[in-house]
Amino acid sequence: MRIAICDDEDQERLNIEALVKRYAPELSIVLFSSADELLAAAKTTFFPLIFLDIEMDDTNGFDAAEELMSGSSQPLIVFVTKSTEYTIRGYDVAFHYLVKPLNEAKFHEVLKRALRLIIPQYFTFSSNGELYRIPVQEILYFESRNYMLFVHTQQQIYKARLSLKEVEPQFSSYSCQFLNQSASCNSHNKRRYRNAGPSTHQNQ
Repeated sequence: MRIAICDDEDQERLNIEALVKRYAPELSIVLFSSADELLAAAKTTFFPLIFLDIEMDDTNGFDAAEELMSGSSQPLIVFVTKSTEYTIRGYDVAFHYLVKPLNEAKFHEVLKRALRLIIPQYFTFSSNGELYRIPVQEILYFESRNYMLFVHTQQQIYKARLSLKEVEPQFSSYSCQFLNQSASCNSHNKRRYRNAGPSTHQNQ
């Protein structure tokens, strides 16, 4: 998943980036030094989570946030600023508000809450009249074959009458790579799966 950090101070951008990498190293981070740069990029790329400074030259964080939230796809915006005077107004458009210098524990808490909202926790589907609810973290990859979707986990292979196109929107914010006939998820788990070579069985 690709997120954005926008701050006109170089060191502040690097500080936020370092905290994100510490707690969510799987995320891809794009840095912006101005709101105008962020808004230009957002026209072609959706960032589900944005850490946004408020007091910047030219377009400020409030105006940028309002424009970002006016689209059909609305990101979670976390305002990051040195002043507390904007707090009440900030919550009109922002998911949360953090004051510099950043408290690491508070930052981690806000990041964790944001990712829980953005990233699906379970993949739910029905097969042969039975409902399945699989934790997303357990999914290794999807495979499409003979008009069926095979969901590979470490313990089991599930199958359902679904297509990858139907599944992909549910995982648009997750670390899945969708190819023509397959999709790889949770690459760290997949490596363990390959090394351990567990026996698997399909749902009937």
